[in-house]
Amino acid sequence: MINEDYHKLLTEIIDINVEVTSIADSRRLILELNERESILLKLKENILRDIRMAESNFLKDKAAVRKKYSMNQKSGFTDIIRGRSKNKLIRELKQLDSSSKTNIEDLKELRYMIDDLIVQFENLKDPVNKSMRNRFGN
Repeated sequence: MINEDYHKLLTEIIDINVEVTSIADSRRLILELNERESILLKLKENILRDIRMAESNFLKDKAAVRKKYSMNQKSGFTDIIRGRSKNKLIRELKQLDSSSKTNIEDLKELRYMIDDLIVQFENLKDPVNKSMRNRFGN
Protein backbone atom coordinates (compact mmCIF):
# COMPACT_ATOMS: atom_id res chain seq x y z
CA MET A 1 0.00 0.00 0.00
CA ILE A 2 1.22 3.50 -0.77
CA ASN A 3 2.03 5.85 2.12
CA GLU A 4 -0.66 8.32 1.00
CA ASP A 5 -3.25 5.54 1.25
CA TYR A 6 -2.13 4.84 4.80
CA HIS A 7 -2.46 8.53 5.64
CA LYS A 8 -5.99 8.65 4.19
CA LEU A 9 -7.01 5.60 6.21
CA LEU A 10 -5.57 7.10 9.37
CA THR A 11 -7.45 10.36 8.88
CA GLU A 12 -10.67 8.39 8.40
CA ILE A 13 -9.99 6.39 11.56
CA ILE A 14 -9.22 9.52 13.57
CA ASP A 15 -12.51 11.15 12.57
CA ILE A 16 -14.68 9.99 15.47
CA ASN A 17 -17.33 11.67 17.58
CA VAL A 18 -16.15 11.37 21.18
CA GLU A 19 -18.96 13.38 22.71
CA VAL A 20 -20.92 11.22 25.14
CA THR A 21 -24.26 12.30 26.62
CA SER A 22 -25.89 8.99 27.50
CA ILE A 23 -25.12 5.37 28.26
CA ALA A 24 -26.03 4.43 24.69
CA ASP A 25 -23.51 6.98 23.41
CA SER A 26 -20.91 5.54 25.78
CA ARG A 27 -21.49 2.03 24.47
CA ARG A 28 -21.42 3.28 20.87
CA LEU A 29 -18.15 5.07 21.50
CA ILE A 30 -16.53 2.03 23.12
CA LEU A 31 -17.64 -0.19 20.25
CA GLU A 32 -16.33 2.29 17.68
CA LEU A 33 -13.03 2.62 19.50
CA ASN A 34 -12.64 -1.17 19.71
CA GLU A 35 -13.45 -1.52 16.01
CA ARG A 36 -11.03 1.21 15.01
CA GLU A 37 -8.37 -0.19 17.29
CA SER A 38 -8.62 -3.57 15.55
CA ILE A 39 -8.31 -1.79 12.18
CA LEU A 40 -5.22 0.01 13.46
CA LEU A 41 -3.67 -3.28 14.56
CA LYS A 42 -4.26 -4.73 11.07
CA LEU A 43 -2.75 -1.61 9.51
CA LYS A 44 0.24 -1.93 11.78
CA GLU A 45 0.74 -5.53 10.61
CA ASN A 46 0.53 -4.37 6.99
CA ILE A 47 3.04 -1.61 7.62
CA LEU A 48 5.45 -4.02 9.29
CA ARG A 49 5.10 -6.31 6.28
CA ASP A 50 5.70 -3.35 3.93
CA ILE A 51 8.82 -2.36 5.90
CA ARG A 52 10.22 -5.87 5.61
CA MET A 53 9.35 -5.91 1.90
CA ALA A 54 11.04 -2.54 1.32
CA GLU A 55 14.17 -3.70 3.14
CA SER A 56 14.21 -6.92 1.11
CA ASN A 57 13.72 -5.02 -2.15
CA PHE A 58 16.54 -2.67 -1.21
CA LEU A 59 18.92 -5.59 -0.69
CA LYS A 60 17.85 -7.19 -3.98
CA ASP A 61 18.26 -3.91 -5.88
CA LYS A 62 21.63 -3.31 -4.26
CA ALA A 63 22.82 -6.77 -5.29
CA ALA A 64 21.55 -6.18 -8.84
CA VAL A 65 23.43 -2.88 -9.10
CA ARG A 66 26.63 -4.46 -7.81
CA LYS A 67 26.24 -7.35 -10.23
CA LYS A 68 25.62 -4.94 -13.11
CA TYR A 69 28.85 -3.08 -12.44
CA SER A 70 30.92 -6.16 -11.67
CA MET A 71 30.06 -7.50 -15.13
CA ASN A 72 31.14 -4.22 -16.73
CA GLN A 73 34.70 -4.37 -15.44
CA LYS A 74 36.35 -2.52 -18.31
CA SER A 75 39.61 -0.77 -17.90
CA GLY A 76 41.76 1.36 -20.04
CA PHE A 77 40.83 3.98 -22.58
CA THR A 78 37.03 3.34 -22.67
CA ASP A 79 36.92 3.60 -18.87
CA ILE A 80 38.54 7.02 -19.04
CA ILE A 81 36.13 8.27 -21.73
CA ARG A 82 32.93 6.93 -20.18
CA GLY A 83 33.90 7.65 -16.63
CA ARG A 84 34.87 5.32 -13.88
CA SER A 85 32.40 2.52 -13.39
CA LYS A 86 33.30 2.56 -9.70
CA ASN A 87 32.11 6.17 -9.45
CA LYS A 88 28.88 5.27 -11.22
CA LEU A 89 28.41 2.32 -8.90
CA ILE A 90 28.87 4.49 -5.84
CA ARG A 91 26.51 7.15 -7.19
CA GLU A 92 23.82 4.60 -8.01
CA LEU A 93 24.16 2.89 -4.61
CA LYS A 94 23.85 6.24 -2.83
CA GLN A 95 20.68 7.10 -4.76
CA LEU A 96 19.23 3.69 -4.05
CA ASP A 97 20.14 3.96 -0.37
CA SER A 98 18.62 7.42 0.07
CA SER A 99 15.35 6.55 -1.67
CA SER A 100 15.06 3.33 0.29
CA LYS A 101 15.80 5.06 3.59
CA THR A 102 13.17 7.74 3.03
CA ASN A 103 10.55 5.12 2.13
CA ILE A 104 11.36 2.96 5.16
CA GLU A 105 11.49 5.98 7.48
CA ASP A 106 8.06 7.10 6.25
CA LEU A 107 6.66 3.65 6.98
CA LYS A 108 8.25 3.63 10.43
CA GLU A 109 6.74 7.04 11.13
CA LEU A 110 3.33 5.66 10.19
CA ARG A 111 3.90 2.75 12.55
CA TYR A 112 4.70 5.18 15.39
CA MET A 113 1.57 7.17 14.57
CA ILE A 114 -0.53 4.02 14.77
CA ASP A 115 1.03 3.09 18.12
CA ASP A 116 0.22 6.57 19.38
CA LEU A 117 -3.37 6.33 18.14
CA ILE A 118 -3.83 2.98 19.87
CA VAL A 119 -2.66 4.52 23.14
CA GLN A 120 -4.97 7.49 22.64
CA PHE A 121 -7.93 5.20 21.99
CA GLU A 122 -7.14 3.28 25.18
CA ASN A 123 -6.96 6.58 27.07
CA LEU A 124 -10.36 7.54 25.64
CA LYS A 125 -11.95 4.26 26.66
CA ASP A 126 -10.84 4.41 30.31
CA PRO A 127 -12.91 7.46 31.38
CA VAL A 128 -15.95 6.22 29.43
CA ASN A 129 -15.75 2.83 31.11
CA LYS A 130 -15.34 4.46 34.53
CA SER A 131 -18.35 6.72 33.98
CA MET A 132 -20.47 3.76 32.90
CA ARG A 133 -19.41 1.82 36.02
CA ASN A 134 -20.28 4.79 38.19
CA ARG A 135 -23.73 5.08 36.59
CA PHE A 136 -24.47 1.40 37.10
CA GLY A 137 -22.89 1.34 40.55
CA ASN A 138 -20.33 -1.41 39.82
